[in-house]
Amino acid sequence: MRDADFSWLSDHSPELSEQYAGRWIAVRDGKVVGVGETAVEAAERAREKVADGEFILEAIDAEADVIYGCS
Repeated sequence: MRDADFSWLSDHSPELSEQYAGRWIAVRDGKVVGVGETAVEAAERAREKVADGEFILEAIDAEADVIYGCS
């Protein structure tokens, strides 16, 4: 996983929470590369944009802060 993306998620948490509340996002190189109502949906959208399929998935939920790696 990319440490920089974990830091980016942490640094941008307030605006990500505002923009993507209740959804899942996929992040690569400090950019949101997929969004979905489920982790599977966000991952499918990210795989369309990320050639090697490596990205981070995060549920944007005000009550939980969980980050998942995916490749």
